[in-house]
Amino acid sequence: MKTTTFRVLPAAAVAAVAALALAACSSGGSDASGDSGGGSGTLVFASYGSAYQDAQNEAFTTPWGEENGVTVQNDGPTSYPKIQQMVESGNTIWDAVDTEPYFPVANCGTLFEELDFTDIDTSQFPEGTWNDCSIPTAQYSTMMIYNTDTYSGADVPQTPADFFDLEKFPGDRVVPNWAGAGALEFALLADGVAPEDLYPLDTERAYAKLDTIRDSLTFWNTSSESQQSMEDGTADMWLAWSGRGYEAEKNGAAIEPVWEDNLLSWASLSIVKGTKNLEQAQSFVEYAAQAEPQARFAELQPYAPANMESEPELDDLQQRWNSADPAVQEQAVTPDVQWWADNSADAEAEWVAWSTS
Repeated sequence: MKTTTFRVLPAAAVAAVAALALAACSSGGSDASGDSGGGSGTLVFASYGSAYQDAQNEAFTTPWGEENGVTVQNDGPTSYPKIQQMVESGNTIWDAVDTEPYFPVANCGTLFEELDFTDIDTSQFPEGTWNDCSIPTAQYSTMMIYNTDTYSGADVPQTPADFFDLEKFPGDRVVPNWAGAGALEFALLADGVAPEDLYPLDTERAYAKLDTIRDSLTFWNTSSESQQSMEDGTADMWLAWSGRGYEAEKNGAAIEPVWEDNLLSWASLSIVKGTKNLEQAQSFVEYAAQAEPQARFAELQPYAPANMESEPELDDLQQRWNSADPAVQEQAVTPDVQWWADNSADAEAEWVAWSTS
């Protein structure tokens, strides 16, 4: 697999990445409960709401709660300042929480409990997707997608370099509008940088490459905008999330995924430091790490299982956008979140200056 090393994050957070996740899902959430065998406590699960958290309830919290006689309450959306406030005040009201991967890594042992891995088989997770305080529950890719009404036949875009080739593939391109969302890495990959040599990012070289398509480039600020653009056919190529590609094609978009050098990421599950329900939270994490619950989640939402033993029953369209497919994994590149933690402020300032020029 073509992956770079996942390193431990310091306390500094990548704010743009957090905005990305919150833009992907709306707030809210429904209650899930089970009370078999007389009950054995409660658990408060926090996530990003909407259909995403509904699917988590159906795949994870409800069956686990029923199996263990635990009443599960939902809250959200996930808020990193709120987690910090809970822990520092000694009033932790969330027990288990869904976050982006960098946050529990950055705050392991301070804002999050260290997990007991006795009953968690980490060998089934892709390399670098778990740490002492978190396990992955789903994965997705930021990837190149093209309009099949624009490009068809034998000669279609197939590589990151093609995304930047306006002579061979004229047309409009759309990329996410912040530095940490993948456009810089994708530009460097297109310019011939090997995945293992991406970091530290040569941002000057990346912007020089992006400048070659600047007049044909527009931006999306939320994932829903990228999906709508695909459904409307208002561009010819996109750098967007695999889940949004799936949803767009499901709604009739004429698009095709390109997996070469897809940028792999995942959702993480952790236990908040100071939980009053540590035993239940640990049990829940162990359950969510298993292959069968993750398979159920993948069948409900356009995310792939992180447990590589999972065998979700996917239809043909779901399989087309399955970032857990071994052939996709072999082509994946994992961004270095340590570099982003150390350099995000400067990188975002550079991006704003470039994108608004």
